[in-house]
Amino acid sequence: MTDTRKHILVVDDDADIRELLTELLTHDGYEVTAVEDGIGAMMLLKKRVPDLIILDIMMPVIDGTHLIEVIRSADNPEMWQVPILICSASEKIDEVLATSEFNLAPDDCLRKPFEIADLLRRVAERTARA
Repeated sequence: MTDTRKHILVVDDDADIRELLTELLTHDGYEVTAVEDGIGAMMLLKKRVPDLIILDIMMPVIDGTHLIEVIRSADNPEMWQVPILICSASEKIDEVLATSEFNLAPDDCLRKPFEIADLLRRVAERTARA
């Protein structure tokens, strides 16, 4: 029997946030894979395209904006369509939204700290489209 749960990739360098998101989303019926940086995300994305990516902006080595560039320019057209929900406390959210190259709407960004109900609503909306 195949698993029909939606798969979410969480990319955040904060272990507590990764654990919280994994717990909340798993409890809500999603399959969750969590990684601590853009390199881990890129390795996983080569193997499997998720239904949604929840992404922090400020991370070491490869930050969220660079990872978005990699995802949107990937050889795999499936990757171009993956919804990305930015979840960050960074003021760089405003910069990302102002940059037309990422094609993100303001509702694609969730500022930390966030309301759990708001997070789950946004995830449900984005995975329903996937």
